[in-house]
Amino acid sequence: MKLIPIFLIIFFLYILLILNKRKNFSNKKSLMERFKNRFKNINVRRKRISEEFTNSLLLDPCKNIPLGTWYSEDELREKAGIHRSRLTKFGKSKINGEMLFVGPKGGIYKIGDDGKKKYV
Repeated sequence: MKLIPIFLIIFFLYILLILNKRKNFSNKKSLMERFKNRFKNINVRRKRISEEFTNSLLLDPCKNIPLGTWYSEDELREKAGIHRSRLTKFGKSKINGEMLFVGPKGGIYKIGDDGKKKYV
């Protein structure tokens, strides 16, 4: 008779122990998943910010497109493409602090300090 209540107590403690282990394991898994999701979200945010910046450059020819030796080849190609499309669409584009214009015959020029056109 005394053995049955002791057995029931041990049985319930064993079940609680198993449930606790499963809970801890699922918590570790969720921590890993949260880290992965956060990492993915950071990359998605960076990409979205880059796309928004690119779109803002496409819409305003007076915004400067900075070029430097530290940019990768793909970034330089993308910026050159933006510059060409702004020249085609607006007839002017600012790159590396210099405003470039498209001439009446299709040549590209900039206006010098003396106010004269200097073809590039």
